[in-house]
Order: sequence, then structure tokens, then C-alpha cells
Amino acid sequence: MTDRTESDDHIWGINTVAAMLDSSPDRIHKLYLLRGRRNPRLQHLYARAREAGVPISPVPRDALDRLADGPHQGVVAAVGAVVGSDWHRAVEAAFERNETPLLVVLDHLHDPHNLGAIARSAAAFGAHSLVVPRHRSAVPGGAAAKAAAGALATLPIARVPNLARSLEAMKQSGLWIVGTAVEAGTLPWQIDLTVPLALVIGSEQKGLRPITTAACDLCVTVPLKGMMESLNASVAAGIMLYEIIRQRRSAAI
Repeated sequence: MTDRTESDDHIWGINTVAAMLDSSPDRIHKLYLLRGRRNPRLQHLYARAREAGVPISPVPRDALDRLADGPHQGVVAAVGAVVGSDWHRAVEAAFERNETPLLVVLDHLHDPHNLGAIARSAAAFGAHSLVVPRHRSAVPGGAAAKAAAGALATLPIARVPNLARSLEAMKQSGLWIVGTAVEAGTLPWQIDLTVPLALVIGSEQKGLRPITTAACDLCVTVPLKGMMESLNASVAAGIMLYEIIRQRRSAAI
């Protein structure tokens, strides 16, 4: 379901690379391991990579430092950079399995850590795909993969060229489009979230763009008390995903 560019992205950290080896070893083009590794966990990764046929390159620590943007724990993997995925297939597959489709759509988030955290929640609550704009948005690369704790290795990622058009296409596919708003939205538990759904999360600074809001069937607002004016995008996504699954499980009883 994924297309790739000819360039590679990099992910790092023992748990993140291990998750990719478990779920999608064919996406790993090369594994860079700390030369002279003595850590048993790195030795285990080496054995798993060899078994999967992944090329391995022992390198000094400074080479790993250049490849990674954060603590790498002695391992960096070069993976095929994800360009796009067909969210239509994710929806069709859900219907075929008699599951209610759930897409999580990000409206131009810029922080890769937020993207990764939302991907982790989306995978944990059973979303069928994460939909991200192809331009002017954080990409599911190394920092996002680290925050996702393995979720980006298994959750289909759809990179779309025009988000508003994609939302309209989702409506045509039978999905209800629900956006999150800082204020003036309906309370989440006052609407039916058991239907086929695309949950749209706004950017960190501006929330949903007007064109995105116009494409939504309605917007919901998580009520807050105290001095906080809004929630972090990944926190809001987690709360909404919990409410969606709570309603769906209650309806199934």
C-alpha cells in the first residue's frame, strides 16, 4: 500500500528499529550498528537483521550521530521514505472485515513528535489509516517514528496532495467527517461516533484551517476547566479516539 521515493529516511533507537524489523523488514534498506557493539540488545538486532536479509554496516558512534537527530542507542536504520498510501484501500478493507472504518486526518501539523504521538494513539485505538498532507506538514520520519514507538511501522500512512479534496472523497466513500475545534463545537459524547468516521485534528498553532472546517460535517470541542485555552494536538487526538472506541464498544454490547 505504500509508494517510496528513491531517497531514504532514517529511524533510530533499539525499540523503534526492532518494531520495523518485526513488521516490515523489507522497508529497511540498511542497518547501521555501532562498531564493536557489546550490548546484548544490539547483538539481537544484528541477528534478526541477518535473518531478514537486511544489509548491515558497522560504523563508529560519530557516524550514527550524524544520521540520527536524537539518542540512537547504537542503531540507525535507513528505510524507504513513505510518499503515499491509498486510504481508499484501508476503508475498503475495514468494510470487508465488517469493521467500522476510522481514519485519523492531520491538518498540516508541523511537529514530528506530535505526528508520532498521534500515530501511536491511532494504532492503539484501532484506526485504519493516518492521513497527512504531502506538503507543508511534518513527515513520518525518524523523530516521528521515535515518538510513535513502533506505530509507524504498522499503521498505513496516506500522504495526500490536497486535503480538502480528500475529505470530500471520504464523504463519497461513506465516511462522516468530524473535526476538532478549540471552542464552539459539539461535545464529543453528544454525537454518534459509531458510524464510519474520519477524525480531523488541527495544527498546533492555528487548529483547523477554514477550508478544512468547511469540509467537515461538524466539529467537536473537548470541554476544559481552569486556565488552559486548548489541548496539545496529540492529547486532543487521544481523548477523541478514546471516546470513539468507548462508544463503539458500548454499542457492540
